[in-house]
Amino acid sequence: MPIWAYFLIGAALAGLIGLALHWQLVVAEGAYLGPHVVAWLYDRFAPHYDRVKQFDKAGDALMLAAPILKHLAVSAVSHAVVLDVATGTGRLPDALLAQRRFRGHIVALDLSRRMLDRAQAKLAAYGDRVVFMRRDAQRLPFDADAFDVVTCLEALEFMRDQHAAVREMWRVLKPGGLLMVSNRIGPDAWKLPGRTLPTAAFAARLRALGFQDVQSRPWLVDYDLVTGIKP
Repeated sequence: MPIWAYFLIGAALAGLIGLALHWQLVVAEGAYLGPHVVAWLYDRFAPHYDRVKQFDKAGDALMLAAPILKHLAVSAVSHAVVLDVATGTGRLPDALLAQRRFRGHIVALDLSRRMLDRAQAKLAAYGDRVVFMRRDAQRLPFDADAFDVVTCLEALEFMRDQHAAVREMWRVLKPGGLLMVSNRIGPDAWKLPGRTLPTAAFAARLRALGFQDVQSRPWLVDYDLVTGIKP
């Protein structure tokens, strides 16, 4: 075989390895490499996260905070305890604590230390109304029936066993409590094989766990927002 053929083969292999690394580390955000790799990647991206995401505070108040406040009002819960799983830089706590009608407390949980540092700095004005914890979503360190609301946004598809994570959310949610999670959809969902479900299948999975009144509505380009009630 001529020497140029070896160079071509080497270049092709290098290209394939580069594509694989790009998929694993950029597209899948380390999801197939384990939770500690995901946390490591987010640790490094934390300083840039909010600037890249450019959260819409008005939209978050409408889409995230309003349904929670409505549920708490209907349930007559005046001082709710909310768990935000995979809180990142604190998007959900920021949206909810900004509402004067919300008089409760939030536990903000994430596996990335630097994302939690950013969340803590962002939410410092709320004092002890928000508590930060570095924990794995699949092994929540709480008693059963502990929270009035459990949320998890833009994260389930990056967890090794999202079904186990949702079971844990069910366990720590009080009877009558609200679950709010996002489900990855859209043209890029196929790039995460085994980690995403179509809207109807995801809703069916929640119902199979026991959730009632499961509802899905469009949220972001790549996500539905799904809610359910634990009876």
